[in-house]
Amino acid sequence: MVDLDAVLFTEYDHHEKLPLALIEVARDIGQEKPAGVMQHLARLAGVPAYVALYTAAPAANPANPNWPDIERFRVRRMWPRPEAGWRVLTPGQWARALVQIRGWQLKRFEVQAAANDDRF
Repeated sequence: MVDLDAVLFTEYDHHEKLPLALIEVARDIGQEKPAGVMQHLARLAGVPAYVALYTAAPAANPANPNWPDIERFRVRRMWPRPEAGWRVLTPGQWARALVQIRGWQLKRFEVQAAANDDRF
């Protein structure tokens, strides 16, 4: 961790423990949130990187009433092809985007068997 007010998540395939994306998450206080180190890590690892800033909702989280729910996210891709601006997403939209990113990445890393592999 570089600073304690943010969390860096690694999205990975549970079975293979294959890193699929790096995502820095922090509470949205109107900041720009530079993520240069994460961009370089993502480039070196060959995985996409995102910053996701969340705005807390006035209502409690239904899964744990000790924490507020999330009202919205401001999301920006940092690697590859960094986005110049932020996209505002609902929690459902961000969840669907994460599932889509996971699918794209798993397809990239699928091992294709060759005809001369021992398995054949």
